[in-house]
Amino acid sequence: MRAINDREIADLVGFWGPVSKPMSEKWYEEEVVKRHGERGFYFTICELGSSELIGQCGLHDYLPGVRAEVGIFLLPEQVGRGYGTDAMNALVDYGFGELGLQRVGLHVSPGNERAIRSYEKCGFTQEGRMRSYRRRRGEIVDDILMSILRAEWEQLDRPRSWDLPPPPKPRKRRTSASGQAASARSRRSAR
Repeated sequence: MRAINDREIADLVGFWGPVSKPMSEKWYEEEVVKRHGERGFYFTICELGSSELIGQCGLHDYLPGVRAEVGIFLLPEQVGRGYGTDAMNALVDYGFGELGLQRVGLHVSPGNERAIRSYEKCGFTQEGRMRSYRRRRGEIVDDILMSILRAEWEQLDRPRSWDLPPPPKPRKRRTSASGQAASARSRRSAR
């Protein structure tokens, strides 16, 4: 909710207005819980070795064995750190490697130059412009269409997600009997 209620992120990814907790929970129940694997696939983005959410990505408008559209966003403080590019590479690998897709596409705002560069690093190509496609801050604006095809993905010179070593297991915080995190000092004195 924090990411999609950030005005800059909402504008760039096309959210039309603030999202309340009940709205978010309804979307989660109707789309993620009931339809994951049917119309789309939804994933949380976390740093390796952590279970703390820093963003979300997924495949939607899924046509089995043919195509899907991708969507991605990060918490505002995580933007520009390379997490989006890494997550997009993993998502594309999943689409082509596990789902057998032939095309993965996306829409992006022409003003979102950072995202466009990231998508190009992942192998996406600009294929067109949807003129007067959506409203942004009271104005009708265009969207850029980008895609990557299976043959292009196969030619990429990078390891696939499944070729990388597994991430470290998330660290568990030690807690005291009262539920508070144990300090390093108390852990040393307990030894």
